[in-house]
Amino acid sequence: MKKLLIVVMVLFGTLAYAQFNQDAPWMQQLNLESRTASNPVKFQDIVNAFNTYWETRDPNVKGSGYKPFKRWEAYWSNFVGQDGTLPTASELWNTYLEVVNKKNNARSSNSIVDQSNWVPVGPFTHTNTGSWSSGQGRVNVVVQDPNNASTIYAGAPAGGIWKSTDSGNTWNTTTDNLPQIGVSGIVVDNNNSNIIYIATGDDDAGDSYSVGVMKSTDGGLTWNTTGLNPNNSPSSMNDIYMHPTNSNTLWVATNNGVYKTTNAGVSWTNQNTSGGSNGTTGLNIRDLKIKPNDPNTLYAVSSNRFYRSTNGGESFALAGTGLPSAGTISRYVIDVTPANPNVVYVLASNNSYGFAGVFKSTNSGLTFTQVASLASNGDVFESTQSWYDLAFAVSDTNENEIYTGVLNIWKGNVSGTQSTFTKLNSWSAPFSSSYSHADIHFLRFFNGELYAGTDGGFYKSSNGGTSFTDLTAGMQISQFYRISVSKQTSDKMVGGLQDNGGHAYSNGQWQNYYGADGMDTAIDPSNSDMHYGFTQNGGGLYYSSTAGASLSGSVSQPAGENGNWITPLFMNSNSELYSGYSSLYKLQNNNWVAVSSSFGTNIDVLEIDELNVNNIYVATNTTLRKSTNAGVSFSTVETFTSNITSIEVNNTDNNIVYVTTSGSSGQVYKSTDGGNNFTNISSGLPSVTKNSIKHQALHSKNPLYLGTSLGVYRYDDDTLTWELFNNGLPNVSVRDIEINTFDDKITAATYGRGIWQSEIPTELAPSDVKLVAVNGISSAIECNSNISALVDIKNNGVSTITSVDFTYLIDGASNSFTWTGNLASEATTTVALPQFSLSKGQHTFEVNSTIANDAYSFNNNSELKTIYANDSGTADVVNTFEAAQDKLLVYDEGATTQYWKIGIPTGTVLNNPSNNLSNKVYGTNLSGDHANNTKSYLISQCYDLSSLANPEVKFDMAFELEQDWDIVYMEYSTDQGVTWSVLGSATDANWYNSDTTQGENNTCFNCPGAQWTGKDPQYATLTEYSYDLSPFNTETSIMFRFVFHSDQSVVEEGAIIDNFVVASNPVLSVEDFNTNSFLVYPNPSNGVFNIKTNANQTFNLSVYDVTGKIIYTQLDVKATNTNYQLDLSTYSTGVYFLNLESNNSKITKKLIVK
Repeated sequence: MKKLLIVVMVLFGTLAYAQFNQDAPWMQQLNLESRTASNPVKFQDIVNAFNTYWETRDPNVKGSGYKPFKRWEAYWSNFVGQDGTLPTASELWNTYLEVVNKKNNARSSNSIVDQSNWVPVGPFTHTNTGSWSSGQGRVNVVVQDPNNASTIYAGAPAGGIWKSTDSGNTWNTTTDNLPQIGVSGIVVDNNNSNIIYIATGDDDAGDSYSVGVMKSTDGGLTWNTTGLNPNNSPSSMNDIYMHPTNSNTLWVATNNGVYKTTNAGVSWTNQNTSGGSNGTTGLNIRDLKIKPNDPNTLYAVSSNRFYRSTNGGESFALAGTGLPSAGTISRYVIDVTPANPNVVYVLASNNSYGFAGVFKSTNSGLTFTQVASLASNGDVFESTQSWYDLAFAVSDTNENEIYTGVLNIWKGNVSGTQSTFTKLNSWSAPFSSSYSHADIHFLRFFNGELYAGTDGGFYKSSNGGTSFTDLTAGMQISQFYRISVSKQTSDKMVGGLQDNGGHAYSNGQWQNYYGADGMDTAIDPSNSDMHYGFTQNGGGLYYSSTAGASLSGSVSQPAGENGNWITPLFMNSNSELYSGYSSLYKLQNNNWVAVSSSFGTNIDVLEIDELNVNNIYVATNTTLRKSTNAGVSFSTVETFTSNITSIEVNNTDNNIVYVTTSGSSGQVYKSTDGGNNFTNISSGLPSVTKNSIKHQALHSKNPLYLGTSLGVYRYDDDTLTWELFNNGLPNVSVRDIEINTFDDKITAATYGRGIWQSEIPTELAPSDVKLVAVNGISSAIECNSNISALVDIKNNGVSTITSVDFTYLIDGASNSFTWTGNLASEATTTVALPQFSLSKGQHTFEVNSTIANDAYSFNNNSELKTIYANDSGTADVVNTFEAAQDKLLVYDEGATTQYWKIGIPTGTVLNNPSNNLSNKVYGTNLSGDHANNTKSYLISQCYDLSSLANPEVKFDMAFELEQDWDIVYMEYSTDQGVTWSVLGSATDANWYNSDTTQGENNTCFNCPGAQWTGKDPQYATLTEYSYDLSPFNTETSIMFRFVFHSDQSVVEEGAIIDNFVVASNPVLSVEDFNTNSFLVYPNPSNGVFNIKTNANQTFNLSVYDVTGKIIYTQLDVKATNTNYQLDLSTYSTGVYFLNLESNNSKITKKLIVK
């Protein structure tokens, strides 16, 4: 990277407090106050103003503007200095330079070698598995290279600048070596694509500070400061533009007016005119535009005034006759269009930050006419947070086509002085083709395409907003609050993202399983598939039993409680989940139960001793409290000089406790007596915030790792000083870290650059065996009842291992096995346990490995594995579910019980008399309505189709389901249930009745696009469904499963299944191919059945029992008067199957003998 140019100038003291959006309503009074360098606005002043504003307002209203501030407060509260102020951009930048210099000096000296090797983990992309507002990270601005339409640049609020050279299909960034920067404005030289300028900082929410305008002359590979830099820059800036023919001239909008350079950024001047009311100096300029084809004419808007320059931005004057009076407006945004260079639009928000109207000028901003209003067009903002996000665009080919964005994107068509608006998308319909994430920060047209920057990513529409394409994939810009990592593997984790809910990582894939703001998270140490995550203020706990593959359920916050923005969540080593509100709570039977009395204020930090779960520490502000009885009572053990940010108990000696405190001058403290006394161990740390501290177990030197506002540091008992642990890690704020000593990795959750991981230095024990993995046991379904478990072990010690004792439990029953051999230090081997057999059903398996003098026991155990053992089905045998052996496998997502039940249906709609059913069926609820938010599987036996001619699957089904919300469909698997695919489509004969796709028309977010759904009476009648399996006739082991999936509300009776068969053709079926050829009555009967046929028809007759055995046969039957009487009165009561076949007809009927 080129040497950074630092121009030392006096920072604007009057702007030091403005790291939060000064147009926010609670900032208005503070803006009016006269503050000096000796009396600056303090962090708590802003917080107090916010709290006062919200005393009479509802913060839970979507789009109210409450959340943007709470995000800012949660981040910057850790930066507050001892005098109560936030650091200036200059101070933060100089800290960055100090860190860079220390790193460079370490490389050239004999200092401790940084052994880190950080690599990015993502999210680069994700799958929505349960979020109602899926996204990945906020994008502030997107621009297209004017010389190459395939090259696009995107700016994130805390994740730097990203470049794509293939129209947004792939992305990369080159700003990781800079301090953490946000980007709110980008311009590419019209004459040289290698020259790029960025306006830094997060103008909308203050997630990062501005370090001025930065410049690249090599296509974004490296960046330099300009004359507007950390030492003299206003605290925020947004739009930046370049003269179309003179690359030396640029303008940038800031919160101190418009700045102009005429020497390619070497120096900048603040543009003003004589007379305070006309200039832009001191004003928060929120938008800036150049008149197309006339760079001498510029337009700029402050929060409530419109300015116009006709001399290339040398001076600006008030303009805009016809616009509302300044006292009625809280924010303006503007846009122009090459379709008519004289046109300029102004979108306005009122004093309540709601929609105030759209105004159009056709004479370059001299006069305006209102073309849209709240009264005529309704509330296209749908919110009152336009101070935070407000975007506007005009089509570049049609001056009367306009777009607005606040909560969602709306399209307007202007005709004279009137407009009509259409809502293009909904933030809560993530599967809709027109979806974009909530909170629209940026809208602009490039070559007929609309670009949108939102809280969830970058979206593009090429058809006027009819549909949008998400082009965020490849940008690692997620802003994480917290992360939790599985005890068994660092390749499985769950974290909470600002704006974008809970994201889980497993098998190399990120899955967004719930929405809102994701907060603190937890993974069950005994079941790494069980994930938990909070939303903001602890408002809801969302859990997944499938490692994020689906949302399994939620738990409401305790009555009367409202936790911190980041409410702490902690699962102890016994798999008990705790949370910190004003009291300590424990999750019991899916409800929060108070453990402690109230602390009078919310808990900020929660820590539970890994070695003794009775030891619990909580922090409230500066006070550290300890409980030795699992939270029943607490005593104060220490009060620090600033707020506590993290607590960590040593994993080897629980008398040792570590605490970090807030502020750039915060400290790291260590206690060796259980928290009674602390010493400062902050040596070597620069003025960075200390966010998260973790201890590395299994190491005699007690290594510590510290996540800070500028990366990660390491400390141990030998060095006694903090050293950088940052190789490959961006200069980014690390909000949380996790250590996994099972695979010796550290995971860092960053605020703007996603998740990163590095290996950590380890130390071998004298003797230790580590159980690495268990293989040979399917995570899905075993069609073979004989199980062979393969256990991978590693010699984690110095001495050679010659014997390992294994104890493995099958459904809790203990078995033993001893392996002998020679396993060298750090070598691995695979041990085959004795084969065992399982009956059909659900089973558990776990294994423990140990050796003599085993140093560590924590790495000896496998996770508890669930095994679903299946058996083989016989073709042409109908399963009526009457006998015990007829039961099928059932399992549910997120539940400990099996939802599909076998029995007699007694519902109002789905019941025995109305459907003429046999005694038993499988049903979602045999006696009433199904449950909400349930996904359950009913799984067939394993079938060999290779010897069947024209195989097919058949069954009877009746259902009552909310149309296109609650559904049933069938899937198949040919790999022992590892993967499943939907069987068939809605166009197949005698199969599904709905082809609604996921999110289509804002419905059916569970729909795969082929399903049974609806509550028409015809569906409640037992009906045969069949599907041709000929495409699978080479499969030797195939399974089928019925998937029942209900949404969050509205219940019906669900579905019932009977008479399942996989058969060849001709087969024993449940329905006839030509129902008009034969009529059998009465049915049920006492044993005598009448068979009515067509006149003079001859047929063959066979009767089978439920096992498929023929009990009666009659050939060449010729019915008299078209009737034939079948007498089964001598046979036992029960279910039989009648097979009738003539020259042109064939049926199989189920007969019930009473």
